[in-house]
Amino acid sequence: MKPLYLTVFAGLLAACSSSTQPARRLSLRNATSLASRDSRDDHRRCDASGAGRSSSEYDTNADGVPDVRKVFQVVGEGQEAHPVLVCREVDLNHDGTKDVFRFYNDQGRTLREEEDRDFDGRVDVITYFDNGEVVRREFDLNHDGMVDQRMYYRENRPYRAERELQSDNAADFRPDYWEFYDTRGHVVRIGTDYDHDGRADRWDRVDRIAPLRAPTAAAQAAAQSPTPSAAPAPTPDAPAAPTPGAAPAPTPPAPAPGATPAS
Repeated sequence: MKPLYLTVFAGLLAACSSSTQPARRLSLRNATSLASRDSRDDHRRCDASGAGRSSSEYDTNADGVPDVRKVFQVVGEGQEAHPVLVCREVDLNHDGTKDVFRFYNDQGRTLREEEDRDFDGRVDVITYFDNGEVVRREFDLNHDGMVDQRMYYRENRPYRAERELQSDNAADFRPDYWEFYDTRGHVVRIGTDYDHDGRADRWDRVDRIAPLRAPTAAAQAAAQSPTPSAAPAPTPDAPAAPTPGAAPAPTPPAPAPGATPAS
């Protein structure tokens, strides 16, 4: 069975919800419309007008329009003062609008990355980092501006995914399908919540399910998720931004009839 993280483009600590927007809702690229307090705070790091701030722009495809913008913050005092990259914005498809936003703390470690993978003006994937490592990703698979799937990571490897299949248009994310992975990324356990009460009604071990069942949620996501062109290479005169690890996404199947529940 093909695991989720192998089927989606490489491209989350839980987002804090604001008083006016629910936490489940993904963000628009417009900084004034972001869903969470974290988003608003991070996008302020892209403002180069503050004290000790500076920015650089780069035209990586020589079309006369900058497609990479970096913002730096001077940290430290006296001889210890030095610039640190705090925001990086990239226009992947060279249409004049930024599609990827990556935010860094004052030590230069990545905080979060937002991606618009289908270039429709909405963020499709949000990746959260802890101590420089990916810990969680959130996906909007059906492009309605809401979180449909979450993927959790340990040591940059996915270990659990949860998905909301029975969408009720509620603001909060209520998963009803779960996949768990071994250290090699293989699906080992699947849970399904049929009555949408937030608890799995059935658990199946993959090695006890008939091998000819329908493709998993992970496999279908790859076919649905467009793959954007790679981000432009960082320029030598500015700090390079690390590239996040591989991602995942998809539409899971209903458990095979007659499958034997895990003991």
